[in-house]
Amino acid sequence: MKNWIHKSFVFLFASLALMSCEKDEEMVFVTDGTAPVLSASASSIELTEEKADQDAVKFTWTPSDFGYQAAVSYTLEMDMKGNNFAAPITADLGSGTTKTFTVAELNTLVNRLDIRPFQPNDIDMRIRASVSPHVDAVLSNVLAVTVTPYLTEPPYATLYMVGDATDAGWNNGDAIAMLRDPNDLFKFTYTGKFKPGYFKFLGKRGSWAPMYGPGENNTLVFRETEADPDPASIEIKTEGYRTVTVDLRSNTYQIADFDASAKPTFASIGIIGSFSGWGADVLMKKTASNPHYWTLEHTFTEDVEMKFRTAGSWDNNWGAPAGEQEKLFNKTGGDNLKIAAGTYMIVFNDLSGNYLFIKK
Repeated sequence: MKNWIHKSFVFLFASLALMSCEKDEEMVFVTDGTAPVLSASASSIELTEEKADQDAVKFTWTPSDFGYQAAVSYTLEMDMKGNNFAAPITADLGSGTTKTFTVAELNTLVNRLDIRPFQPNDIDMRIRASVSPHVDAVLSNVLAVTVTPYLTEPPYATLYMVGDATDAGWNNGDAIAMLRDPNDLFKFTYTGKFKPGYFKFLGKRGSWAPMYGPGENNTLVFRETEADPDPASIEIKTEGYRTVTVDLRSNTYQIADFDASAKPTFASIGIIGSFSGWGADVLMKKTASNPHYWTLEHTFTEDVEMKFRTAGSWDNNWGAPAGEQEKLFNKTGGDNLKIAAGTYMIVFNDLSGNYLFIKK
């Protein structure tokens, strides 16, 4: 009898325990998540390389609730205004509800967009909250932010000039290479003779885009693709020597008269170095209308040291400043240039003493 009662109690307790487990399982269910509400500490953000380590912006959002205790993952999505997040870039934000980006972090992120550097860009941002691939994610409000990003390297190895005011005419395959400023890689200069006529700036030799033309107050109008409107041309009214400077940070250009009357005109200039046993010059080319601008395409089969000089004589020779011999965009000094093996388009301007190596 006692054995029967004992078994009955065991059965009763087991049944109650099972019912309790079933009741607990019925109470665990997933609901549609509540959308986070996104805000930012700034709506207009200017990013500069000098402040790379400083905080740029802090994002804050309210937590999402999916109806049960589970870690919610948050993702920041960004896209250019008007794209409706068709192909957003993303950043994993973990499970917290705040994120502070440094200037460098945000700059790296937004430069993944089709964005224009050194100019204000309108960007849409939102938060995506999710708990599982099997549960629909929820989206926050869209936050409109204006960001001015920077580049650590210019978008082009150099700029080119094309137009009937230059030796190239309107043949973009012969466009004249400008020279990069050794102290600011976003500045490009050219000193030489211009004819009466017009010209524009190209980002790629042989292509009509990217292109820059003149805007108001010496600003530049950018043409990204050949499908975009063709900008105007810059006019040169009289023949003469001028220095043209382009600054892609400020998106501006300047033209100044240059007095070349006291500058010598050399019959020939070449390159000489370890590749030739320091015994023979490889001659560069110039044009009759622009006798100070020299060009050459040359292949170095190994790393070399070299100089520019008037062919056959050391009376006039150009090297590189001490400690800067390996910079391939520079103003010349006295030491040998150090050039890595490869094929280059080489440009040398004996008026300004600047040189340029563009690797093919």
